[in-house]
Amino acid sequence: MGDILIPSLMVGDCSHSLCVRVSRLWEFLDPQDDSRLLHTDLVLLDEEGNSIHAQIYPPLCQQFSALLDEGGVYNLKYFLVRKANRFYKPVENCSMISFTKWTTVEVVLQIPPAFPVCTYNLTPIEQLQPRMDYKEYFTDVLGVVSVISHVSSLRTRGRQAEVMKRTVTISNARDAGPTVDVVLWGERATSFPAEQVHRDSDSSPQIIIFVGTLVRSYADNVSLSGGSSCKWFINAPVPEVNALRASTEANHRPVIWDQGKVGAERTIVAVPEHKKLKDIKYLHPFENKKKEWLVIVKVLKIDSSWWYNACKKCLRTTKPHGDTYRCTNNSCDNIGSPTPRYKIRLTAEDDTDTAEFIFFGRMAQRLIKKMWTPSYQLIHLVSFQVKLQTY
Repeated sequence: MGDILIPSLMVGDCSHSLCVRVSRLWEFLDPQDDSRLLHTDLVLLDEEGNSIHAQIYPPLCQQFSALLDEGGVYNLKYFLVRKANRFYKPVENCSMISFTKWTTVEVVLQIPPAFPVCTYNLTPIEQLQPRMDYKEYFTDVLGVVSVISHVSSLRTRGRQAEVMKRTVTISNARDAGPTVDVVLWGERATSFPAEQVHRDSDSSPQIIIFVGTLVRSYADNVSLSGGSSCKWFINAPVPEVNALRASTEANHRPVIWDQGKVGAERTIVAVPEHKKLKDIKYLHPFENKKKEWLVIVKVLKIDSSWWYNACKKCLRTTKPHGDTYRCTNNSCDNIGSPTPRYKIRLTAEDDTDTAEFIFFGRMAQRLIKKMWTPSYQLIHLVSFQVKLQTY
């Protein structure tokens, strides 16, 4: 494996090989402009379970995003070891790692079976109150799921756009123990496998370790806020989970869906199901017309053409026709002056397939504003809401 372990790291340049698993990986975006990536964060584990926080800053984020995957094991060399950040540390280590342009990443293929997968420092639910607005470390917590809400859309203070929100209620004992709400925001809300957890709860308690949360107070109640740094480990094979399962199995009941209070000031939105490209690429367009899915892909190519002359009646393409234009749609066949309309064609991939996406009108215009900026090169992963159409 590596030349050294995490406890042997000294502040300064490091040329030794460090073998680590990327236990967590997330992007930290500008709270005022979510198209601007500030840094990429990682929690790294060595073969003995020692952990350290690592960060990658622009413009290196693009370079390493294609080399690192959450859960993968790598040999790292030529990085910088520095003093840990003062605030919001994900693990207890006085040092941290910064990637440099010289850092090398080598994939480890032969991974020992006992190589650790996750790390956490649990705070009991009944001890969360003293950590209210605590800034030095993120908070990790363990609990059995009792209630899951549907995703809601709301506008928070200081944000112009709406943000997704989901609440997961957990406890340390199903009947009598204290409970706490874990409030997941944005992509964390939509990616949480709520349906799977609810379905599996029919047969057994669903016990989750939430890591990377912040303790907050709302209406005098303690809750946990889960943004991009928040991750979860469901029914992990660790002693703490096994002990909680043993104490709750006798009184087990399925997870409850929280439908929301009547008249509550929030809008419940239908969240498209997460799909891979291989699952939607060859679907029958007539049988699945207007169905929606959420697909997370890496953008590979954007065509240079970004608009076309559209028919004013049906928005199809027009072609020159004497001194004017004629619609190419035979059922329309309109003749007249066209209107310029946005059209973006791009090629994207995930870990299952490659596909071409075409965006029109306002959606294409929003993509141009978000992607054709000085920070475009930093944006690799894009979440698309896909609606299958027939042409």
